[in-house]
Amino acid sequence: MNVIINQLFEIEKKALEQNFNGFERNLKRIYNELEEKGYKIINPLGTNYDERDSSIDANILNSNSKKITKVIKPTIYKTENNTLQLVQKAVVIVE
Repeated sequence: MNVIINQLFEIEKKALEQNFNGFERNLKRIYNELEEKGYKIINPLGTNYDERDSSIDANILNSNSKKITKVIKPTIYKTENNTLQLVQKAVVIVE
């Protein structure tokens, strides 16, 4: 399922970069279905990077920077047995 979620994330990212909003409603429906299946997908773009956050793998381009400027892969959690479990760490760039 991670591969599907990552592909969906890439489609959404490319649509936003090209200011193409034609898929917005469809993407929201797919994300809603994933949430109903127990998945929680987090896009940390624009947030401050915290090295203590174990859900993020970061490539830090400037040691003084803390802002996440690019997200390669989102953080993915899945609820199993009423417990939220980390399925995939986000891969980000900090500048």
